[in-house]
Amino acid sequence: MFKLKHTITAVAILNSFSCSSNKGPDKKISIDESVIELFDGKSLGIWEEIQFREGNDANVRIENGKIIFDRGDPLTGIAINDSSFEPPDDEYEIIIKARKIDGRDFFCALTFPVPEKNSYCTFVTGGWGGQVTGLSNIDYLDANRNITRSTLNYDHDRWYIIRVKITHGRIRCWIDKRLVVNCFIEDKHISMRPGPIEKCQPFGIASYETTVEFESISLRKVLINN
Repeated sequence: MFKLKHTITAVAILNSFSCSSNKGPDKKISIDESVIELFDGKSLGIWEEIQFREGNDANVRIENGKIIFDRGDPLTGIAINDSSFEPPDDEYEIIIKARKIDGRDFFCALTFPVPEKNSYCTFVTGGWGGQVTGLSNIDYLDANRNITRSTLNYDHDRWYIIRVKITHGRIRCWIDKRLVVNCFIEDKHISMRPGPIEKCQPFGIASYETTVEFESISLRKVLINN
């Protein structure tokens, strides 16, 4: 798990973590996390720009230590394309630092594996006109129609920390320190929204008619010690 060559650095850390829940106070747990930086600030590395349609011009570049998505027509995106990368097969989380520069729709749609369901899902931030936030798909419904839907205002030129945590039976998502998705998935059907976004599998990021900067992308294996 998490086998990467070239520019990827793994760091083992031991920390105390607060498990957020909408149903009660935080529960303190001890976890061991292995951190993998998926962007070195210099090149796309293991990432490859997605050609969402034939003849699409290049819309992804590295500038000033950041990955920049130019405004797509309509989509811009990257996906991991490296034979040495093994998608997570256990509990893990992804943390992305991103900001919207221009545009009125989602600036970060993160597609990720859901190992226990042998499937993939996408966390959408600011879709359907700029505010809808949630998971696509849950029980065959996209983020605009399922139980994870919420609406948030996303400012231009402001950095956001986007965090998605996949543990047994649950997917949680944060915008900065705000828990915006707390979805129990044991009895749910998890899948991708049909369409071009499926090209982000197994691990990818996309924006819709929006210019975005990404400063960091990291992945952590999470071990929960009861």
